[in-house]
Amino acid sequence: MKEYFKDTSNLISFALGLIPAFVFYVLEPKLIVPLWLLLAVISLLCVSIWLLVKSRLDIMELSIQTIQIIGCSHGFCLCKPNNLITYSSWVMFYENSGDFEKIIALGRVETITQKGIAQIKVFSFDDICEDILTHINDEKNKIIVRPTLTTEAIQTINNILEV
Repeated sequence: MKEYFKDTSNLISFALGLIPAFVFYVLEPKLIVPLWLLLAVISLLCVSIWLLVKSRLDIMELSIQTIQIIGCSHGFCLCKPNNLITYSSWVMFYENSGDFEKIIALGRVETITQKGIAQIKVFSFDDICEDILTHINDEKNKIIVRPTLTTEAIQTINNILEV
């Protein structure tokens, strides 16, 4: 029983079940409830359910959100609007081949337009790929953009900033 009440959501659901039980205990069984009170309670219940469903959908949308590449041009990689990156943040570009993901580049968000499109300056992670922007543009359905950094990326960023 202790484990049940340690979880906040279980505690809230227990409290929500306890409220109507207490109200029914206090009220007389033959008490006539006014129609306006019944409609107010039903309205509040509907609004509460709608808010819970909406928040659940928003949370699910955030958890599956990815950074999608529009294309690369003028020395930048353009990405669709998202909430995962901000101005002057760093991102990693991975190439997906089956179950294996290889780091191919890293980038710095130079600007975010009024429409929310992120313009990312791309730096090749190693010198293997000469024209990284063309490679990303050609293989954009296999490229994954993540707003996380590895220790190797931090060292590479340090080298880029020193130049």
